[in-house]
Amino acid sequence: MDVATHQPIRLFARLAKLGLASLLAGNGLANGAVQFDIFMGFAGKARQGEWFPVTFEIFNDGPTFDGQVELRPRFGDNPVYRYNVELATNTRKRFTLPVFADANSGWSAKLKNGRKTVARHDELKLDNVDSITLLVGALSGQQAGGPVLPRTRFKRKWENDQFAPRVTHLQPDTFPDDPIALSGLHALHLNSARAINLRTEQAAALSMWVLGGGHLILAVDQPGDVTGTPWLADLVRARFGPMQNTAVGQALHRWAAGGGDSTVGSTDDAFAAGQLAAAEVRLANGTVLFELDNRPVAAEANRGLGQVSVLGFNPEREPFKSWTNRAWFWARLAKIPGAWFEEDAPQRYGRLHIDGVYGAMLDSRQVSKLPVIWLLLLLAAYLVIIGPVDRIWLKRINKQMLTWLTFPAYVAIFSLLIYFIGYKLRAGQLELNELHIVDALPGRQEVMRGRSYASIYSPSNDDYLLGGGFAQGVIRSEYGGAFQGNMASTLRVQRDPGKIEASARVPIWTSRLLCSEWIAPDNGGVTATLTKKGSSDYELALQNGLDKAITSAALLADGKVTKLELQLPPGSTRTLRIQTAASPYVENELGSINLGRRFQDAVNTRNRAFGDTEGGRIDPVLMNIITCSLPALLRTGENQAGPLVADFSSSGGLDLSAHAERGGTVLFLLAEDHAPIPSTGLFEPQLGQARTLYRIPLEITETD
Repeated sequence: MDVATHQPIRLFARLAKLGLASLLAGNGLANGAVQFDIFMGFAGKARQGEWFPVTFEIFNDGPTFDGQVELRPRFGDNPVYRYNVELATNTRKRFTLPVFADANSGWSAKLKNGRKTVARHDELKLDNVDSITLLVGALSGQQAGGPVLPRTRFKRKWENDQFAPRVTHLQPDTFPDDPIALSGLHALHLNSARAINLRTEQAAALSMWVLGGGHLILAVDQPGDVTGTPWLADLVRARFGPMQNTAVGQALHRWAAGGGDSTVGSTDDAFAAGQLAAAEVRLANGTVLFELDNRPVAAEANRGLGQVSVLGFNPEREPFKSWTNRAWFWARLAKIPGAWFEEDAPQRYGRLHIDGVYGAMLDSRQVSKLPVIWLLLLLAAYLVIIGPVDRIWLKRINKQMLTWLTFPAYVAIFSLLIYFIGYKLRAGQLELNELHIVDALPGRQEVMRGRSYASIYSPSNDDYLLGGGFAQGVIRSEYGGAFQGNMASTLRVQRDPGKIEASARVPIWTSRLLCSEWIAPDNGGVTATLTKKGSSDYELALQNGLDKAITSAALLADGKVTKLELQLPPGSTRTLRIQTAASPYVENELGSINLGRRFQDAVNTRNRAFGDTEGGRIDPVLMNIITCSLPALLRTGENQAGPLVADFSSSGGLDLSAHAERGGTVLFLLAEDHAPIPSTGLFEPQLGQARTLYRIPLEITETD
């Protein structure tokens, strides 16, 4: 009987142990079934106040599930990013998220299946350098090849560590497939042998980055690498001669020293006596950089809003690889001023971000500020009443003990009075004002690269949804500069394939500025051609295919901005004769001290809770908006940072200053009450307006 009784108990215990072992084994398999790898920044580097890529690679060897990747800062005010991804059995997914950060806050990431965390990384490393530091990317043919830069000679070690221009070596497998994520690079070196292996998405991202303002330095290993790769051939538009061994001589040394930097080393006789295998290079609408043996072997040209520089030789091979002055060669090729390698380090104090200027244009006009003098008078009245007035009249009625009642009564009355004043000054209706800065980029498949600034005024403490249907896009909060960081502390960004949404917290009676950056197919709304008729005479043919009239326009050409007298209704065409020599807006005047000071005062006043209401506002007229596209040319007259650092900075490739300085041509068109995309705000405001500035790079057609 006892034996019969114990047998079921022993059997149950064995089954329980077997089930527990199976459960533990199953958990181990589940954890080992998902590989979750994260690659931060440009090979671990990023610039503060700029976009950088975070590339995720997920391999699922287990059951299919709908996963969600969450990237969040460990501390600080950076946004939280989420991305939904379907993970089928035995599949590998790789995708890139553009991330915007204001400080080296550290990051953590999770891969979730519903509420369950499948994998996680709690301490992701990122070398977040200063926003003014120049970052040069490199997709080299050899691990130890590619560009090098001279060592900086700033007086203090921490200045060299913080501000020295850097080269970051990238890998083809993890190269970003989103052009917005590439915005943090100053330039990119690409070996043609690597270019032929880039995936379609990576090639499209690189091309769009260049057309949107990036600088590509292409080193040709074999001319067939370029001509046999359609996307690269379309971007570069080059003709090559045959590869020939050519005597080096002093041509490269003279060119490297031509940047005006006296610190370039002495000539390298061994290098000068060698021979370099190089092909002749000619670019459409390009200029020659230098020649070897009377053959142009390096050239550069504008492409869209960006630039390509093409070397007809491989600088990762000998004898160039061992040249003692090659660092100076790379510095000039990457457009790094020689002043970066002198003793005086750049100073960023007092530098403002152009986001604040857009905020001064878009913030609600429903809000008024209490002047400081009235605030002081209110404070003085409060002190007088709770002090001498209270004491005198209570003493006169001989009821001094009533101060225990009168004092809290005064506090309550003044609190209600302050609330009433604040209500009268700031209360209003829900408002959304938008300004779209849209680059119409050329190419085989024309696209729009947009930045949609949205200012939300809220009559209550609330969360507001923003977003759009973009395959590539992201949303960030206003950036206040190195010492203020992100201006909105609560922002959550949700990415799905073909869709983006964000939730932003807006406090009561305040405006918050956010920026949506996106890529979308060109709607073909505007067609323009520019023909040069003389040294400063042009003919512009323009067709308006938008649903709204073009209300004003300007042309950037010959280093000048010429305002055009233009009112172009929808569906109409017009031909204009333009003389840039008569333009009052030359480069120095466009970035004049008066305008820079006006913008500076507006940004500083806007960030104060009390003061002059009108002083914190800027009219969103054409020339003000255009000037925001050239922030590096703005001067306040108080810049103590030296020639290396401008008074205003920008993010996301918005700045066209370099394009203007190298003779680029851009047509600016302003359309009122028009948006190229559905509204960024996914809510119904009571008030609001939208404007769009189209920036169209033009190639000039010469007449015989």
